[in-house]
Amino acid sequence: MCRYSRIKLFLIQLAVIIYLFLVGFAMFNYCNHCAVTSPESLMVNSGVETSDNQHCKLDFSKLGLKEVNKFDEPSEVSIIAANPHLQKGGKWSPKDCIPWQKVAIILPYRDRQHPLRIFLNRIHPMLQTQKIDYQIFIIEQAGTGQFNRGKLFNVGFMEALKQQNFDCMIFHDVDLIPEDDRNLYLCDEHGRHLETATDDLRYHLKYYNYAGGVLAISSQNFQRINGFANSYWGWGNEDDDFSARITESGLLLTRPPELIGRYQMVPHKKNSRSSSGNGMFFGWRRRWQTDGLNNPQGMNYTVIKVEELPLYTKVLVDIGHPPPDMNIYMEDHSKDISLWWFLSFYYP
Repeated sequence: MCRYSRIKLFLIQLAVIIYLFLVGFAMFNYCNHCAVTSPESLMVNSGVETSDNQHCKLDFSKLGLKEVNKFDEPSEVSIIAANPHLQKGGKWSPKDCIPWQKVAIILPYRDRQHPLRIFLNRIHPMLQTQKIDYQIFIIEQAGTGQFNRGKLFNVGFMEALKQQNFDCMIFHDVDLIPEDDRNLYLCDEHGRHLETATDDLRYHLKYYNYAGGVLAISSQNFQRINGFANSYWGWGNEDDDFSARITESGLLLTRPPELIGRYQMVPHKKNSRSSSGNGMFFGWRRRWQTDGLNNPQGMNYTVIKVEELPLYTKVLVDIGHPPPDMNIYMEDHSKDISLWWFLSFYYP
């Protein structure tokens, strides 16, 4: 056997051993801070007194999967016509009962009109069926520089609270369309990951600690964990950083059952992935308490315009630009977390 063949065989055997190790590790690495809870429990454990029996009730037997068309873009006129009771700014509240929570739906946005209209066409009737008191905020990043999803979420949180005293924040990607009306858009006392199964992943969860896509968390808990990190410029890892903050602070990462937390992803061009995201995530714990809502420098932004449109409230914002050298965020990150922690995070 030639030398090349021996090296090739060795690499194949090594790859198989690593794969089997990761599979075995994942089987025995139980995620003790993850929990599957029913949507009905959100109406029981919301912290609202129910003795007056006037709070909104739902018959879950009449709710279920809805047909989702993620390809055809509806017109804005048709969406408005289908939601005649919607108030200016994308607001709605039930009139026949007391809502459980006041909910802000926050979407980071730039150049995504096609998925946005598909999202609005689905989300408004779903939230009204669920009798949610809600307002939709589109937080649009001005300019053409690198996108910063985490900072836009933080800006959305701050700007939403200027309008109403929201109990619950739902951080939502614009290209994810919920399928099931039973997937309640309410918060529990933890961090609730609503997107448990997506069609582009054959309706499987990426990994148990994944908290991207759609996540609900109370305003109080969002402040407690210092919000999202502001330092992830470009796509990737800000949601893992946020997941680590949730669980490190003693909160659970809850989810609806996989058959209920189903979403479809609208086809779109991906944002450029951050070249420094993985390296920065290795240092998340060191930055956690200073990189977020409480950092005046990181939260420096300028609101250009706020518009209360028929279907949503649009906040156009200048959030600045990344530093010339991203290494300023990664000093001594190698001492922050261990390889064992890294494996435990991605392979439960």
